[in-house]
Amino acid sequence: MNHSPIAVIVPAFNEEKVIAGTLEHLLSDAKAGEFEVTVVCNGCHDQTAKVAREVSGDINVIELEEASKTAAINAGLQGVRSPKIVLLDSDIRISTDDCRALVEALDGPGVDAAIGHMDINDSGCARSVKAFYRVWIKHPYVRNGKFAAAFAISREAMDRIGALPNVIADDTYLKRMIPNDRVAVVDGVHFRVNVPRDIATLIRVRSRVRRGNRQLAHFAPRRQPASADNKENFLFSICRQPSLWRDIPAYLVVTMASRILALKSTSTWERDVTTRQAATD
Repeated sequence: MNHSPIAVIVPAFNEEKVIAGTLEHLLSDAKAGEFEVTVVCNGCHDQTAKVAREVSGDINVIELEEASKTAAINAGLQGVRSPKIVLLDSDIRISTDDCRALVEALDGPGVDAAIGHMDINDSGCARSVKAFYRVWIKHPYVRNGKFAAAFAISREAMDRIGALPNVIADDTYLKRMIPNDRVAVVDGVHFRVNVPRDIATLIRVRSRVRRGNRQLAHFAPRRQPASADNKENFLFSICRQPSLWRDIPAYLVVTMASRILALKSTSTWERDVTTRQAATD
């Protein structure tokens, strides 16, 4: 039986320092013809396209003038014929086997999307950043699988959803368009995310998340309203863990500062350059 290759779409904006590592990690154990990767460079003014083309494997590179992640995803989807798609951020590390496992989970009955677990790489980060993430990773929406950065989705589901609108929070938009009972959490799958190295950058990045979520109230309202009880339960749960007591102040400072910044800022993109300055595997 002939199987379609796994389609992987990688939007990239000025990622010359990290794109090769992402692609090489993904394809390190790939079989010939197993993956069909499309890197969509959007608004790049560096060597991202050149670097991506030099990586060994079945890699197609598209270049768009517009700097827009959602436009990049839409452009990448146009050439996809595979029934199974992986959307992968350009600075993420996921192994060949873990990517396969995500895609295989789409074969489950009634499954539209498959997600794994996010591992935080805070090497070289400020103490306050590490403290924030020690609390953040305890949140149920992180601990129970993260619909972001690296996930599989069926072509059928994408066709139902249609083209992505111009939103900040593209991952959350897709998450809200798919019922929770049609999302498979693959417990053995992990992907690694490099987080901001200093607290100022972290606050800007978190403020962007808040603006993105606020914007989605128009494009994709929550299927169920966010519950204040959930937030209170989370805070109570971490307060009952003595090992986190020293980290809670940093978490609260970043949370409140990002909330205030989100109300004041009009920027649609807060880029974390700290993880690109000395990108390593």
